[in-house]
Amino acid sequence: MTIQIVLNRFAQGDLFGNVRHLARGDTSAVPAVSAEVCPVRAGQPLRFVDVFDGKPEEMATLVPDETSKSSEHWSLGYIYEAGRLVTVRCKYADGQTSDVTLSANTTHCDHKINAKKTLALSCN
Repeated sequence: MTIQIVLNRFAQGDLFGNVRHLARGDTSAVPAVSAEVCPVRAGQPLRFVDVFDGKPEEMATLVPDETSKSSEHWSLGYIYEAGRLVTVRCKYADGQTSDVTLSANTTHCDHKINAKKTLALSCN
């Protein structure tokens, strides 16, 4: 994930300028970085995701704020402002699942589905 974050920052502009801002403690000038959430499983594409307010066993599944035929968007900042956490359940082609608890500074998640019906979920 670290390599992807660095590449995302490089692709978004001045990587060295971003490092200078961080060294001074100024994070306002550094662009938000989106990172893939679900672990990659060889030969098992990601097929579905569920986003939960809290732990999955509490069964508080969040409905996307925006949805289309090939994408969905969840706004999450209000959950962290209320002192709660967000968990993503990643569901793979073989039926296996993986639960990922998101960091407290996550404001939203987006997923897109490609032509092979494989999806990618990114959050920032």
